[in-house]
Amino acid sequence: METPEQKELEKFIHQQLRKLPEHDAPVNLVANVFAALAARGNLPWWKQPFTYWPKNTQGILFAALSLIFVAVVYLAWRPAEAINVTTLAERASSFAWIGRMVESLGGTALAVVRGLSWQWFAAISMVFLILYAACVATGFALYRITARPVASGA
Repeated sequence: METPEQKELEKFIHQQLRKLPEHDAPVNLVANVFAALAARGNLPWWKQPFTYWPKNTQGILFAALSLIFVAVVYLAWRPAEAINVTTLAERASSFAWIGRMVESLGGTALAVVRGLSWQWFAAISMVFLILYAACVATGFALYRITARPVASGA
């Protein structure tokens, strides 16, 4: 929603811009653009975006970063090795019920999903789609409410 001040400012700027003389584009503009594109295409592979690198180089980099990550995790775990292993096993066994609970809930969920027909999947998908659309609509409405310009009045 535009205010009268914004409309007046727009008209003023439009009038001022119309007063300026038109300038032609430089003669060598197209040649400069094509030269810049050709120079960008002739860059060495390591200066190009990662997705344009050779696939084997991408794989080597991924493997190297994975090894570095594993090494950092291993070295961070080493100070914990000073603790007695039996004490760690006793502490971990007291939380074994969590693993059993997750396993049983997962098995139950898998059995329920296997027993459902495709109509149920379609209905559940539609419910989630409608809920998602409602969240997006609510976000847009909240944005419109909070981004509305404050009317200047005294």
